[in-house]
Amino acid sequence: MNRNIVHSIVLIPLMIFAIAPVTLRGESPPNDALPDNDVVMRALVDELSRSMSLQMEDLEKPYFIQYAVQDAVTYELNASYGALTSSKRDRSRTLYTDVRVGSYELDNTNFADGGFGFGFGGGSRGGGGRAMLPIDDDYTAIRQAVWWQTDNMYKTAVETLTKKRAYMEDKKLDDRPDDFVKLDPVEHVDPSAELVFDKKAWEAKLKRISAYFEKHPQIQDSSVQLLAGASNDFVVNSEGSRVRTGDTGVLLIVTAEMQAEDGMRISDSRSYAEERINKLPAVEKVLADLDEMIVNMSSVAKAPMLESYTGPVLFDGMAAGQVFREMLAGGVAGSVNPVGTQRRSFQGSENLEKKIGQRILPRSFNIYDDPNIKTFGDTYLFGHFEYDDEGIKAKRVDIVVDGKLKNMALSRVPTKKLSGSNGHGRRPMGGGSATAAIGNLFIEDEDAVSSDELKQELIDAAKDEGLEYAIRVKSVRSTSLGSSQNDIMAFFMNMQRGRSGGIGDPVYAYKVYVDDGREELIRGVEFGSVTTRALKRILASGKDRTVYNYIGIGFGGATPPTSIIAPPVLFEELELSRIEQEQDNLPLMENPIARKKKS
Repeated sequence: MNRNIVHSIVLIPLMIFAIAPVTLRGESPPNDALPDNDVVMRALVDELSRSMSLQMEDLEKPYFIQYAVQDAVTYELNASYGALTSSKRDRSRTLYTDVRVGSYELDNTNFADGGFGFGFGGGSRGGGGRAMLPIDDDYTAIRQAVWWQTDNMYKTAVETLTKKRAYMEDKKLDDRPDDFVKLDPVEHVDPSAELVFDKKAWEAKLKRISAYFEKHPQIQDSSVQLLAGASNDFVVNSEGSRVRTGDTGVLLIVTAEMQAEDGMRISDSRSYAEERINKLPAVEKVLADLDEMIVNMSSVAKAPMLESYTGPVLFDGMAAGQVFREMLAGGVAGSVNPVGTQRRSFQGSENLEKKIGQRILPRSFNIYDDPNIKTFGDTYLFGHFEYDDEGIKAKRVDIVVDGKLKNMALSRVPTKKLSGSNGHGRRPMGGGSATAAIGNLFIEDEDAVSSDELKQELIDAAKDEGLEYAIRVKSVRSTSLGSSQNDIMAFFMNMQRGRSGGIGDPVYAYKVYVDDGREELIRGVEFGSVTTRALKRILASGKDRTVYNYIGIGFGGATPPTSIIAPPVLFEELELSRIEQEQDNLPLMENPIARKKKS
């Protein structure tokens, strides 16, 4: 039933967040209930019919229009050190409009206006526009807002198409794919979404969780955040698609930050996501997890620094999924550089379409993406949805077979080699047209070994290189929802230093000594340059797969929620070196919590 566990908007530095919409019961006021009627759908369909006749003098009419509406109520609760810092409710209806002029072969989208591939409005990726609709069920008022937005988007579209045609007349464009693909209409209606939510009870729980950090004066900053909601999401287009899906989701995030004696900042977080609020863990379970987190952070603060290392590296637990996200997830999402792009736009991993038919992993590896799967074991998958943001039914895609790249996640935008959506068109959380993105990426290895065997493989590989120890990594730093302020600042610092993409800095990493297998925690290192080619040099993998749920944040807001289910993997050779950066001084005075404990 869910399209996404969470619809989020995270804009940096503004940090605006809005989770998936909701119908609320209990103590919520009556107008919190999302309407289960056809007013929005009727208004969209009727205005769509009229809008298809839009035409400026001597210019084309639209050949395709799509309206997507997110009808939402959301709650966001925040607490720190036993006190609520905010408790917000938001009710909204957001309209996303895609107006295309020209034809499926050539239209106003996929054009960067001769710039750098980012584009706005009717430019780069598409004609997606974002506007707010009335939240009252007033048919005429909703149509008025849709009409105004459509009119503006049409004017932008015809202007962009004129510029694009003029640009193309003077350029040699080899193998340019069509701009859009025509598909059969889709009809589907879910029941209206509903979330039972006791706001006062959860305010009390957040205060209790956040008060936990009063016992740990070494923690300099911490926060607890709960986001709860549900939505009715509509997709209506001129091909005849009429889709309404219901989405519910809750997300609990706890973050903490401290400093080592030398000033190095150390941060970690725990997050819990579920479809229903009553499935979140009990407060006692969260507190037990935080006990473990604080012990780990304190151990890192005391760990020695590593100067440099070149040799085998084992990515275990969450780190395995993080590595595949950085090195593969973006590359297997079908995309094209917009006409007029003067350089490749920024992405975390390279576009792998040119490698279709080639081996990119060991022959024992198979990878598929299936957004229809809701859970893996007891873990809810962020990347679960049944219909994408273009109203297309999500399908399983076999991406890597016997180590060879066979297919990609596709939206309705064709690539040079592939055409036809497989239900992976997903809208960036900041708005705009849908582009291809993974949902649930499953990595499997037919030759996987046990944990003990994998550790021995790591030690043997280090011995072969004449090394005293190897490296095992349990998690790496990522810029995602739940990241600390330190992680976010590190992301922008890396951008300034010219480091884009690649594997994040290790958070929990260990030396594994070859003589007796003992492990020693280390800190303060970063990976050297790593490309997708390194995937072919995976020596072994483990049997126990781990879920990595991810909602990334960056310049454009939040990425669609995704899940990567990956086994631990052993790379033949990677480089690590000490992070060269100036550290902040420790605070001049003890924090109030520490002073209180001494009094």
